[in-house]
Amino acid sequence: MELVIEMVYICENCGYLFSRTGEEHQCPDCGRTRVRSASKAEIYKFISHIAELVHSRYTSDPRFPNLVETEISTLSCFAFTLPATALQIDSGMMTEIIVNYGRNSADHSDLTANVWAKRDDGVTIDFLMPLHLPAKEGEPPKEQVERIFAALNMNDTFKARLLEFFSKQLETGG
Repeated sequence: MELVIEMVYICENCGYLFSRTGEEHQCPDCGRTRVRSASKAEIYKFISHIAELVHSRYTSDPRFPNLVETEISTLSCFAFTLPATALQIDSGMMTEIIVNYGRNSADHSDLTANVWAKRDDGVTIDFLMPLHLPAKEGEPPKEQVERIFAALNMNDTFKARLLEFFSKQLETGG
């Protein structure tokens, strides 16, 4: 979890919250160098804001995608909604999967993604897993998203952690 926390930053000058795959010293908003790692509360605020942006786009147009076919939106991250029935769970629960990604500044050959889950009607966001893929020079963001999404679709760890998330949510009512 510490690796993820170090990837969200806040500018002490203007308060801008942003994420990067490696250490950052300059604010992309105001340009100042008064940047520090975000606290857990600030990380929650950042992820909640991203989730709200993605969610607001789809609230007027609900849909039920599966892991094979879905519409993806990009914001330096992407998100998709997944029903419990996609994992053969008899429930009407919907979960929003949020993936922030980028090239690792410490290792330019690595495309790093962090995968989060949030119950569609909930407020708590759970970290599911990191994902590392080989970076491709000059690869457009759309192709990065498609590659990450395809890798998740074939990843047994992702499916197992998602199943754990659904189970925990159903147990706690949460």
